[in-house]
Amino acid sequence: MVRLNKGDELGEHIQDLNDFQLGDKIRIRFGPYTGARGIICSEVEGLLKIELDTDEIAQVTLEEITNYSRAARRAWKAMPKRAGRPKGQKPAKRMISMRLDADLWEMLQEATERGLIPSREKAVNDWVREQVVKILSKEE
Repeated sequence: MVRLNKGDELGEHIQDLNDFQLGDKIRIRFGPYTGARGIICSEVEGLLKIELDTDEIAQVTLEEITNYSRAARRAWKAMPKRAGRPKGQKPAKRMISMRLDADLWEMLQEATERGLIPSREKAVNDWVREQVVKILSKEE
């Protein structure tokens, strides 16, 4: 990849010809087709042949396009191995399926809307935990 210095024309980086692949989805940044989107069909002597969404064919230089597919490829390479919340922050939860009476579920929703409980999930977790701890402590 070639980078322009601060004072150079455009003030942005120019993509190298190796940065594109046939079939990449692009948007034309300037020129007669500004804003048009399309797919790279071929490259001949530094000019890209683009099939626009309007079924027209445009020939542009690499500097005239934003290559969305290239950006996506680079994002996938840079993506961390594990996304989401870091391990060990909260106790692990498991997705389960439970059947509750419909009126009970609606009552829990109403209690949530009134601000009496933070969420239906938290309320059920807290109340079930409280009862299971009582039952287990009676056995000892």
